[in-house]
Amino acid sequence: MSALKRILIVDDDAFIRRPLEFILREEGYLPATAVNAEDGLRQIEAAPPDLIFLDVMMPGKDGFALCEELKGDPRYRAIPIVLLSARGQEHDRAKGLALGAADFMTKPYSPHELKARVRELLSRG
Repeated sequence: MSALKRILIVDDDAFIRRPLEFILREEGYLPATAVNAEDGLRQIEAAPPDLIFLDVMMPGKDGFALCEELKGDPRYRAIPIVLLSARGQEHDRAKGLALGAADFMTKPYSPHELKARVRELLSRG
């Protein structure tokens, strides 16, 4: 696994961001964090990451809207996005995947499953 893979975590909840950042760092990735969609978009524009974890429910622009915006932009279309949500309803999952997300995970997530999904998604590129 490459220590050069950058992963952006966009989530307004520090109790989600911090453990996810810790897990990714332990796995040899370079995680960065953003507290909302606008902050995330600024970071993506400055230095596009290899993978994005994106919270669905955030104040202001939500994760669905940012996902749709990124997938509509040719510069960022190829970046895999994993939507994270406390809501695990099938229609939320279907909506996220229809918008172009590569995966949808419900909170709380299994660290082992998370690591496997990250490896799988990054191996596609």
